[in-house]
Amino acid sequence: MSPLEQSIVRTLTYFDLVDYPLTKEELFSYLWRPPFGRYDDFLTALESGSQKWENKWGYYFLSGREHIVENRRVRLLPSEQKLRLARRAAKKIRSVPFLRAIFLCNSVASGTAGESSDIDFFIIADPKRIWLVRFFTNFILKLFGWRTYGQKIRNRICLSFYVDGGHLDISPLRAVPEDIHFIYWLYQMLPLYDPDNYNDKFLKANKWAGDYLPNLKKENLPISDSAFQNSRLGLIWKKIWEKMWSVGYGDLLESQAKGFQLAMMKKNIKSMADMGDNSVVIGDSVIKLHENDTRKEYYEKWKSRIN
Repeated sequence: MSPLEQSIVRTLTYFDLVDYPLTKEELFSYLWRPPFGRYDDFLTALESGSQKWENKWGYYFLSGREHIVENRRVRLLPSEQKLRLARRAAKKIRSVPFLRAIFLCNSVASGTAGESSDIDFFIIADPKRIWLVRFFTNFILKLFGWRTYGQKIRNRICLSFYVDGGHLDISPLRAVPEDIHFIYWLYQMLPLYDPDNYNDKFLKANKWAGDYLPNLKKENLPISDSAFQNSRLGLIWKKIWEKMWSVGYGDLLESQAKGFQLAMMKKNIKSMADMGDNSVVIGDSVIKLHENDTRKEYYEKWKSRIN
């Protein structure tokens, strides 16, 4: 195969791991490390009759995997339903002091959610206030019964990834150098609450990921048609507490919030943070608590298939 055909196969192989066929335009945008970016050359290669892939109803997939076209259609409804729930939950926590942005990520954002899937949030907080933000967001969603707990995950919110605005570059958190699952995850996030346009700041801080997906332009990225701002009352509430807790007493509260939450964490989570594989990261600028981090597993399956 030509280098371009190899790029097509690598891309389709990754999305095959989540049973997700791609349209022609999606495939071009998501091409993994293509040799060049001319759309006409891509169309020529795509229609060249390679035995490695097929298409049906405008969707492209690896040969012999026709059934995943129906899978994409079936997953559309639960993904839309969970998106509506995500918006409602985000509105409950948007007025938390020092919370700057809420992004929808993982299966719901990528359109691959099943009926039993949870709803994952990626949250950006002010520097030196990440533990306060985590405390209040967890408290509010638990109060409404929307937080994941034990085996109760269906249609509930998973709050397991926080960064502060001074540490938007997440390249140090890769599970492997060529962390394909992490890179696609980064570009598939959907902003729900982002009044200060942290979406652009986040993408600029992670330009390294663009080296793997050079065809993916800003206009091709997911855009929430219902991203919202604070209500007037919520904004006033937020500003008052942020002013009161900006220094001094706020630093004390941050320290207390961190100590309380660390005391409540399970021992195995804290022990995983010492392993250094970036599945669990516990710090003052990043909190990432993915006990079942599948990124390395995705990478190994993908490499095995393309080899």
